[in-house]
Formats: sequence, structure tokens, C-alpha cells
Amino acid sequence: MNLLSEIEKDAKQFLREQRTLLLLAAAPVFVLFMLGAIFSNTSAEIGKTTLGVCDLDHSSISKLFVAGLANNTNILDYSNLLYCRDTAEKEVREGRLAAAVLIPAGFQKGIEKGNTQNVTIFIDNSRVQVAPSVEAFMKAAVQETGQKVGVTFISTVWNELDDAAARLDNLTVSIGDTRNRTALMRQRLEQTTVSLRSINTSKIDGEIDAANRTLNISLAYLESADANLTLIEADIADYDSELAQTESDLVQVNDTIGSISVSLNASKAGVNCSDITYAAYCAQIDLLNGRVVSAQQSVSQRLDKVRSGRVKLAQTKITVQSFRQTIAGARSNSADALQRIDNMRQFVSDLEVNRKASLATLADVNSSLDEIDSKTYELENIIGDTKVQIKQITSRPTQFVVSPILLSPSPIFSKRTFFDFLLPSLIPLVIMFISLFLASTSLVREKSSGTMARIAVSQINPFEYAVIKVVSYSVVLLPFALILVLVASLFYGAFPLLDVGAWFFVLQAMMLLVMVFVAAGVLIAIYAESEATAFLASLVIGLPLLFMSGLLFPFEFMPQVVAIIGQASPLTQSVFIMQSVILYHAPQAGGFGILLFYAIVLTLLGGFSLKRSL
Repeated sequence: MNLLSEIEKDAKQFLREQRTLLLLAAAPVFVLFMLGAIFSNTSAEIGKTTLGVCDLDHSSISKLFVAGLANNTNILDYSNLLYCRDTAEKEVREGRLAAAVLIPAGFQKGIEKGNTQNVTIFIDNSRVQVAPSVEAFMKAAVQETGQKVGVTFISTVWNELDDAAARLDNLTVSIGDTRNRTALMRQRLEQTTVSLRSINTSKIDGEIDAANRTLNISLAYLESADANLTLIEADIADYDSELAQTESDLVQVNDTIGSISVSLNASKAGVNCSDITYAAYCAQIDLLNGRVVSAQQSVSQRLDKVRSGRVKLAQTKITVQSFRQTIAGARSNSADALQRIDNMRQFVSDLEVNRKASLATLADVNSSLDEIDSKTYELENIIGDTKVQIKQITSRPTQFVVSPILLSPSPIFSKRTFFDFLLPSLIPLVIMFISLFLASTSLVREKSSGTMARIAVSQINPFEYAVIKVVSYSVVLLPFALILVLVASLFYGAFPLLDVGAWFFVLQAMMLLVMVFVAAGVLIAIYAESEATAFLASLVIGLPLLFMSGLLFPFEFMPQVVAIIGQASPLTQSVFIMQSVILYHAPQAGGFGILLFYAIVLTLLGGFSLKRSL
């Protein structure tokens, strides 16, 4: 059996059927042009999907969310309908909408209280190609609106922190004034201490002992003591006035620190501390609040000591006044001199005790003033640290706090049309069906004319016949496959027309692809009794290969076993080869071996089946 004569015979058979020849040449090209017109848009020119909206809140934030949706898609607003939710869900359930959004009542109030709000989206997941895109779009819209709300909230909180920092500046000035007043009080305390120490009770005792010699001398000492007590009383009055002013200042400082603590608590209350985004922020506020509370407690302790000192000064003043009355009585009652002298001795003794007590009290007050100064410096450091931390927080952009990471998609093929992505799959698909249909129906026609009987009589090797028919039909059909590739190169720029390397890979792929499906067609024809049977059998083989090729449904949608089978199919391998040449311009020869394996196996199966049927 001669291969060239068989090729010539099959070619003449195809050429005699002019209508079939016309369809064979024109139909695939027509399909290319038609699909090229249908899928001529780029990804940036996709029509908007219509979404339904049911806004039960009618708040500014919900309107902001809906406006964000309207910028990227068409909106059907059902918010003013009585049964808004049911209507939106019904529209999706009955297929009139791809999706509908339900914004619950209390949406804005919940956000303002720091509660996460749930936006429901009804998705028609029967639209397997659209549903994932709609869901991804909705997630992006929710994230965008959440960022806007978060930026507004963080800006408000940071304004409050800036106000708190300004109040801390005023508090620092007040602390400086307090230290100045404590320094003045310390000077007056020193003067009062000197006056108290200047009271010489030993000398008074000596004068009392000498009272028998002269009452006048005793009276003179009494006058001296009375004068000193008058000075002490005046100093105590001045000191009490300064302590009163200090008490007022400490009360003001205490109130100011309290208001700062309230402001910090209010700032924390406005944040959802359970959200990991604000956890660090809440921890910093807690640290600041703890330091402020500690400072407030220290000020309260100093305030208690100042008040205690005033009480002791009041007691000292009463004692001094009592002493003066005693001296006055001693001076007015000179008749009973001895008794007065005894009283004077007691008085001097009491005076010494009270003098020492007063000196001790003044020392305690002076120590309290030192501690107040120390605490004011500590409070200044706390205020300084607080201001630095507030500055560190508020210096960050609000957008960074809400969304520190931004995604910037950069599509590699952004300028390509959908047909550019479809073309590498479409060419093998068309060639597959042409090869299956023509090879199977042509061989069935030959069977009807008695070819198989002649083969049986002439003792032709069935395997040789199967190989010759596969090669013959492949050679006859290859020009029609090349016409498709030529149209793809000329009209759609699939690859440069003069690119020899691309043509080398394309010709190999086309030849192997035609051989595989011609061999499959020959195998079908051996078992088919009529052309109609062969045609239907070709569909039975071709359609599953189409569905498993990844052209209509992504492999990710398929069960794992089906996906593996689909990726190993000859149609899918042809698609991979064409994609590597046309789309990625990086030819890969890995699929050639698989196609050659399919061609050999199917041809051998055809020969074996032919041998059994003869």
C-alpha cells in the first residue's frame, strides 16, 4: 500500500466535495473572526455588573459605602421599599441580579460604638464565572469603606490627644509656679525657725531665779518674750497664708491630673481594643493613664501633709496666743510675784516644749516641701514622656495606622484583549473537532464502499493501513490547520509572521495535534456503522476533552483526579504548547512527547481494532 497514492486519493476525495472543502476552509476562520469580535475588549473595558442594594440604616456611613459601590458598578436601590430585604434576596434568587447587598439598621451607631458590623451579600453562586469576582469586589469595597471610617475615627482620637498634650503644657507651667512658691515658703520657714531658736528659755529661767532681786528685770524679760512671741505669731500667720496658697495650687494640680485621666479613659473607650489593629494603641494609653494616676496619688499625699501642717501651725498659734495671755497676766498680776514666778517657770518650760515641737513641725513641713519639689520634677518627667509618646502616636499618618500595607496589582498582560487569551485554546479546539469529524466520517464512507473487504482480500497489514490512513489524513488536514494559524498571526498578532522559531514549534504542535485526533477519528470509524454514528462518537470524545481542557472551567473548580486527567489530555497539552508560543512567547517542548505518545497509542489501537474486525 503506497502512502503517496493514499494521500493523493484522500486529497482528491476532499477536493471533490466542494461544499465540505469550503466549510473546512471558511468555517474555522469565520469562528475565529466571530469570537475575536465578541471578546475584543480588554479587562479595563469590562461592563459593570448590576448589584442590588438594601440600605436599612440610611446613615452617612452606609451612604458612603453605597457611593463606593456605585463608582465601580451599576446599582439598583431597593432601600425605600417596604420589604427591602426580601425583595433584594428574591431578585438574586430568581436570577435577575448577580448579587445584592444588605446593610443592617444601626450600621453607623454600631461602628461609632466600636462594634464590628456585618454586611450581608446575597450571591447567585450559580454564575460560577461571575460569583467569585463579585465576592472579591464586595470585599474590596468593604475594606475601602472601613479604611475611610477608620481614618476619620483615628483623626478624631488624635485631635483629642493633641488637646491633652496642650493641657499638659499648661500643667507644666503651673508646676513651675508651685516650685517657686515652695521656694519662697522655704525661705520664710527658715526665718521662722531662726526666730524660734532665738528664744532662750535658759536665760528666762535665770531671770526668774533672780526675780527675788528685781521684779523689773523679770518684767523686762517678759516683755522681750512677749515681743518674740508677737514676731513668731506674725511669721506663723504668713506661713499659714503660704500653706493655704500651696494647698490651693495642689488642689488645682490634682484636678488637672484627674481631667487628663478622664480624657485618656475616654480615648480608650472610643477604640475597639479587641481589634489587633488598636491593641498597641490601647496599651500605650493604659501606660500613660497608670503614670497619671500615680502622679495624682503623690499630689494627694502632699496635699494631706500640707493640711496637717496647717493644723499644727494653728495649734502652735493658739499656744503662742496662750503664752502671750500668760505673760500679760504675769505682768498685770505683779502683786503675787512668787506665784507669778512659779507660773513663769512653768510657762517657760511649756514654751521650750512647744518651741521644740514647733521646730519639729517646721522641719516636717520643710521636708514636705522638698518632697513636693521632688514630685513636681517627677511629674514633669512623666508629662514630658507622655507628650513624646503622644507625639509618636499622632505623627504617624492615619492611613498608615488603618492600612499599613497597600496592594498594587500590576497585570502582566493588561493591554491584551480577552480573545488574545482565548486564541491559544481556540485553535487546538477547532482543529480537534475538524480532525475527529472528517477522519471518522471519511473512513466510514470508505468502509461503506467496500474498502475494508478489499483490505481483507489483499492481505494488507492492518497496522500498516492504520498508520498510512493516519498520516494521509493528517497531511490532507494540516494545510487547513495552518490557515488558522496564519489568520491568527496576520489578523491578531499571535506571533510575528517571520518568526521562524515560533513557526517551528507551531508546525510541530499542529502536526502532532492533527495526528492525535485523526488517529482517534480512525479508531472511531472502525467501530462506527454510519457517518452519523461517527459524528456522534466524535462529539462524545470531543466534548469531555473540551470541558476538561480548562477553557470553559478552571482546573481549580474540578476534583483533583479530574483535573489531573484533564491536564494530561491531548487537547490540554496542545493548548499549553500554543499558550507558550502565542501568549508567553516562551516555547516549551514538554508537551510534544505526550502528543506523540497519544498519536502512537491511538494508531496502534486503530490497527489492533482493524485487525480484530477483519
